[in-house]
Amino acid sequence: MSQSRYPMVIGFDKPTKTTATSPKSSPLQPAGDTQQFQQQMLEHFEHLGDPRGKQGVLHPFVSIVMIAPDATIGGATGWEDIETYGVSHQQWLSTLLPLPHGIPCADTYRRVFEQIS
Repeated sequence: MSQSRYPMVIGFDKPTKTTATSPKSSPLQPAGDTQQFQQQMLEHFEHLGDPRGKQGVLHPFVSIVMIAPDATIGGATGWEDIETYGVSHQQWLSTLLPLPHGIPCADTYRRVFEQIS
């Protein structure tokens, strides 16, 4: 096979100088302000309202409401998958969301989403 005709035959073993030092690539931008992000999410979901009572509430509503769709986008298909996603991404999620008691369990997601009108 000719390498010019089939460029993917070369593989990924030797990075080219143009990709490693390309002046066209932009530097990574710093992450946005976490407090600003949290406020935007609270404003976005404020119409939902937290359906839970005050007693026994450990996890902030915004954290539950944000982790579930993130997990679903990531391939979660059930409550246990959402919990697994949260646990496996806890370090990153904790930079964006308040997680004072860690990641909610699968039953917490189920109960909250059953109550959202």
